[in-house]
Amino acid sequence: MAALAALAGAVAAEPDPVVHAPAGTVKGRVVEEARAFLGVPFAQAPVGERRWRSPEPLPAWQGTREATAFGASCMQPYPVPRFGPYTAEFLDTPPPAEDCLFLNLWTPRDRGTGLLPVLVWIHGGGFGGGSGAVEIYDGRHLATQGAVVITVNYRVGAFGFLAHPQLALESPAGSVGNYGLEDVVAALRWVRRNVAAFGGDPGRVTIAGQSAGAVAVDDLLVAPEARGLFTAAIAESGSGLGVSALPRTEAYATGQRALAALGVGTVAAARAQPAARVYSQLPLPFLTPPGVETFSFRPVLDGSFLPADPVDGSAPGTSVPLMTGFNADEFLPEASQSPADFEQLVRRRFPPIADRLLKLYPHADAGEATESARTLTRDAIVVAMSLYAVRRRGATSAPTYVYYFEHPLPVASGPSFGTFHTGEVPYVFGTLEPARRPYTEADRAVSRQLQARWLAFMRTGDPNADGLPDWRPQGPLADRVMILGDRPRAGMPVSSPERQRVLVEYAQAGGRIGAL
Repeated sequence: MAALAALAGAVAAEPDPVVHAPAGTVKGRVVEEARAFLGVPFAQAPVGERRWRSPEPLPAWQGTREATAFGASCMQPYPVPRFGPYTAEFLDTPPPAEDCLFLNLWTPRDRGTGLLPVLVWIHGGGFGGGSGAVEIYDGRHLATQGAVVITVNYRVGAFGFLAHPQLALESPAGSVGNYGLEDVVAALRWVRRNVAAFGGDPGRVTIAGQSAGAVAVDDLLVAPEARGLFTAAIAESGSGLGVSALPRTEAYATGQRALAALGVGTVAAARAQPAARVYSQLPLPFLTPPGVETFSFRPVLDGSFLPADPVDGSAPGTSVPLMTGFNADEFLPEASQSPADFEQLVRRRFPPIADRLLKLYPHADAGEATESARTLTRDAIVVAMSLYAVRRRGATSAPTYVYYFEHPLPVASGPSFGTFHTGEVPYVFGTLEPARRPYTEADRAVSRQLQARWLAFMRTGDPNADGLPDWRPQGPLADRVMILGDRPRAGMPVSSPERQRVLVEYAQAGGRIGAL
């Protein structure tokens, strides 16, 4: 007992970890079996004259910087109200500020002698919210299995994606409106220079993200400025789903409308506005009451930073392995559908093949119509993502691995939302907190499965792992998906071969079948 007490005292007295990196010396803290370095700045604060400009390198700081608490989130709604399946661990962020370009880094407490693979996580949030400090992104559990895990903040909303002709004139390359994506590139450059000091391998960096973060991953795959900064990529719920970059002309129109809403005529005058006023005068479409003018900001097809739209996979870009997929119950219609509703949905989304689809998906009553609306949406996403991988294979020759995650998240009470959008993230990070949801051993087994796949991919660019079914990269046909969950297996989770054939033919003829 005395020996155990002495050991416990020694563990409790373990000093805070200190790392001497090229960026400066940082002091973190021990969290369970990991070491955490939180709120580390990777670029100068994008305030004042640096608002709506490319991020600028941060000079090395003197002395030791405390890195024991998260930094501010970027300007966004705060606090985010709960909605749908999203409980606190999916939404809560630190209070926002314009000075927000921070990253968080976790390493194993005992990292061994070799350099570890690195995961750089790009958060979701519709390009209007989110933070690297959200609870489900806690990197300690994944890091302890042999990785350096990094989450990054990037400017969102008007601060990250405002485009205006005056801003293009300020850029020597003519790039405009992609400041949030440029922030991620700046973070990757910081990682390239500094991660070895934390035990990470700068030659094995995987970028990963979910939702808007997955769209950002796809964008960085075609962005010239990001080339050479990562060796593999993971896009969770983003590839092939129809999230296009904004054409420059459309983005300019939004930017001009934004300046008018601020009551100014120049970008210089807009920069002089307090950040809180810019945010309040340019509300985003989500979480905004009806009747209020809103502004939609997302990556811009500016021909410079983003020279091509990666939406369908055919754009040439960085040739690195990609793992991409989606969840069984995301983007599905939630409301009950009448037969007329379903027919209207089909004719609006798939006009040239509407009659064929209406024959294939029964909709004689509300029950059939509701089920067919959900099934058709799921089928279309599977086909869209598979064809994205086929086209990317032709454009880059790099392997693309497609998955379909079908394990539903548990709920303590209320309705089940099944395998909802973002639902895979706690399983990937291992943040299955029993205080949040009634997770069981079955959930932990699924988490171990996903972590084994993700870690293998981070190490080698191949997600195959011992004891799990063989996962082959996408071939020339849309016929290879790895189904992840309680019964992992290879297959094509489309409801019938005939339905799949109609959707594939339509997409190959140029039709758009993504979820969004």
